[in-house]
Amino acid sequence: MTGWTHIPTHIPEEPHMISSGDLPGLDLPNVDAHSDLGSLGSVELHDPTQDLTGDGIADTETVHGDHSLEVWTDMDHDGTADHVSIVDDSGDYAAWEFHHNPDGTTQWVRTDQGHIGK
Repeated sequence: MTGWTHIPTHIPEEPHMISSGDLPGLDLPNVDAHSDLGSLGSVELHDPTQDLTGDGIADTETVHGDHSLEVWTDMDHDGTADHVSIVDDSGDYAAWEFHHNPDGTTQWVRTDQGHIGK
């Protein structure tokens, strides 16, 4: 057959940043106060509804997971979460900040953890 061009049935997608659209309601699987978020990568916030920084601009999305409450905040208004706090039903909590390292890598670094209650 001349003039025939094979069109692949599957074209691989380019890797992209994780966004709240990829993770419905930012419902991250198995994320709790004891999780290691170090290699999670950046998380894009599409629909912030609260103003946690007090500057009049919505910067925070709150997610009610199966066993936890997650608060994702974009402190510098660049569209990606810079901070997350998670409180489990058990009262355990933890907080992380998203760091941009000098070598160009990024990671989530735990900044606080503990237990609320007795």
